[in-house]
Amino acid sequence: MTESEFLGSYDPNKYARPCIAADAVVFTYAEGRLQVLLIRRKNHPFRGRWVFPGGFIEVYEDPDEAVGRELREETGVEVDDLVQLGTFGRPDRDPRYHVISIAYFGVLPPRSQMQPRASDDAMDAAWCPVQQTEPLAFDHEEILAVALDRLRREVTRLSFALRFFDRRFTGAELFGLYQEVLGKKLDGERLLRRLSRVCLEKPTMTRPVRIGRRKLRQFEATLGAWWL
Repeated sequence: MTESEFLGSYDPNKYARPCIAADAVVFTYAEGRLQVLLIRRKNHPFRGRWVFPGGFIEVYEDPDEAVGRELREETGVEVDDLVQLGTFGRPDRDPRYHVISIAYFGVLPPRSQMQPRASDDAMDAAWCPVQQTEPLAFDHEEILAVALDRLRREVTRLSFALRFFDRRFTGAELFGLYQEVLGKKLDGERLLRRLSRVCLEKPTMTRPVRIGRRKLRQFEATLGAWWL
């Protein structure tokens, strides 16, 4: 038998197989709080519970395209730089069937974040403070923990931290992001010295914020600061 003959006679339904889904964990930093995008489920199982936007991958659909499609369909939000976070496949994670989820991870600046609009399988969609979210359905608490661990490692790179902001932001906002994500006291003087090497300092009429003995002014990031 040739390979062409084998493929022509192959039955893909010969073996039972799990379903595959894609979920999106999207963070933003707004009003001094780290927030995550969630939807409230419209259907069973876990009807009325909060989860990450996501859904089943269609046959012959690329997972990278599927997660973007599900995110748009359920929230109206688009994120350009979603990257794979991990695969979650515990057999009992979904009461319907064995469903494997490929989770994705991304961030949006607060001024460019779209106001989520619930649609498709979602009865509600919202940006929720990470520290005040209700218990999530399925194994999304586990996914959130993995995403936060990844975020804490990534945000220590200034080039990644700046993705949370538009071109205009204050040093106080950046300092607040680090404090919120890392959950520990930081050296504001050291942060300002590091920031001054990659940003153009631009005084504005904004009331300055003090950290130690230094005043923070509004900064405008140079293009190079995004790609250190």
